[in-house]
This record gives sequence, C-alpha cells and structure tokens, in this order.
Amino acid sequence: GLDFIVPSKWLAWLKPGTNFKVHIDETGRAYPARMTRLGARVDPVSQSVKVPAVIDGRFADLIAGMSGKILLAPPAGTP
Repeated sequence: GLDFIVPSKWLAWLKPGTNFKVHIDETGRAYPARMTRLGARVDPVSQSVKVPAVIDGRFADLIAGMSGKILLAPPAGTP
C-alpha cells in the first residue's frame, strides 16, 4: 500500500475508489493506483489529511520504501 497527504479541502471531491497514477522515483515509471479510504483526521496545523491507497496490479520492480509523486489534480472548476 501507499499513503499520501492532500489538502483537507480536497475532501469535497475525493472518494474511496478514486483512480489515479503514481510516479515512482526509483523506477522512473507511473503505475495505476486506487484510494482505499479517506483519512479519519484532518491535521489542524497543516489542514491536510492522509489518504491510504493501493497499487492496482503486481509489478516486480516495486519494493517497499520507494517514493514518488501522486499524479492527481482536483476536477476543473474546483476551488
């Protein structure tokens, strides 16, 4: 699995099951991923929330501890 942090205002449009891609630094590739649920707590200082997700599929080149960037943006017209 993977975890990432988003602004809490994204809770207005993020839903469990949302599909996105994650670009892994160590492999230089993007992989399909899916949110499993939304975090239960908003950090009051940073106004952010942790989102757990999973990589969709099995990829032999991925190992625990790798880092990357989430390729996800709010829908057009979202404040």
